[in-house]
Amino acid sequence: MSIEFVRRLDGLVYRFRRDGTFNGRPSFKRLDLELWCRWLPERGWCTVGADGVANSWPLSGRTGQEMFPPLGPWRSWKAGKSYLYDLRRIDEAGGEADAPSSGPVQRDHLT
Repeated sequence: MSIEFVRRLDGLVYRFRRDGTFNGRPSFKRLDLELWCRWLPERGWCTVGADGVANSWPLSGRTGQEMFPPLGPWRSWKAGKSYLYDLRRIDEAGGEADAPSSGPVQRDHLT
């Protein structure tokens, strides 16, 4: 299983592939950058840069004990900019699975 974050502003897609485990849950690494989607005990699910700083979270706030990052809207915050993304799960063949139906999305996969 892979995940992708689709930026609502312009449809830009950032893809993450499963990359082992972290804190007993799946860890996902962005394909083009040292950025992970991970579960941290003190924060819940978030994205974390190479510097260890969390920079995006689900809009629902702190997530409980889910085994996978929650689908739906996430807010990023880095270098004074904030964007809204939709998290989707995709299968390894590249098709969508468990994706919220929000209409057509521009595909700009970073592979």
